[in-house]
Amino acid sequence: MENYALGQINLNVLTLSYDKKGGGMNRELQELFKVRDNVVYSVTPETAIKDAVNKMNKHHIGALMVQKNSGEVEGILTERDVMKKLASTDDLVGHILVKEIMTPRKELIVITGNEKIGDIMEIMTQKGVRHLPIIDEDVLHGIIAMRDILKMLLIKSNQNNEDLKNYVEGKYPA
Repeated sequence: MENYALGQINLNVLTLSYDKKGGGMNRELQELFKVRDNVVYSVTPETAIKDAVNKMNKHHIGALMVQKNSGEVEGILTERDVMKKLASTDDLVGHILVKEIMTPRKELIVITGNEKIGDIMEIMTQKGVRHLPIIDEDVLHGIIAMRDILKMLLIKSNQNNEDLKNYVEGKYPA
């Protein structure tokens, strides 16, 4: 099996690479990471919510990993965390820090990278989450969003349809 190693940590952006390091992520997740952009955006616990929300909007994402400058995972900040805070307060939330509303590391639902796509979908459904960080031995390897899984399944479905069409038309194997 192959294991994805961390590429570079650029304070708030984690780029994943596909270096072989042994052990690790299964083939389905490897395929999934080929479909997505392989970037994990993050903020520090001291980031203002306004800045975190601006980052989510800028990159069209629904979650940010919360990490110390050293790269240690502190938690995750999701759209849902922000919405819960908005619903529970009459104050403006722009001055609130990420660490005040994020899902902390001890409550974080994570995967190791060995899970199959079906298992990941089941975890997301049962736990009511749309984002699962991939953390193995306290190292962040990536984050999987429900959108990534749907995109991969759509690509596979389209390929299967094309293969069947080619088979029926006598063009298989191409």
